Amino acid sequence: MAERIALGDYDQLHHFIADGVWDAAPVETELLVQADRLVGGSDAVLVVDDTAIPKKGTHSVGVAPQYCSALGKTANCQTLVSLTLRKAKYRSCWR
Repeated sequence: MAERIALGDYDQLHHFIADGVWDAAPVETELLVQADRLVGGSDAVLVVDDTAIPKKGTHSVGVAPQYCSALGKTANCQTLVSLTLRKAKYRSCWR
């Protein structure tokens, strides 16, 4: 969409995305229905996981000297947190 709008119309595109006057609830409801159909249900579990990625520089967001589980010590790294919704039938290591 941005490629089709003239360069001078950036403010209009930003306004359309940031300040839209439509009701997002129907779209959000449909997303929830589809997510529940694909991976939800009574046997679904939410997996919270942190991953530490060793980094040499300081230019990435969140890079700092901190405990790095990948190295087992404090080092310059970036830590990410992920949330995954999984069906229990795909579980691999928990019971």
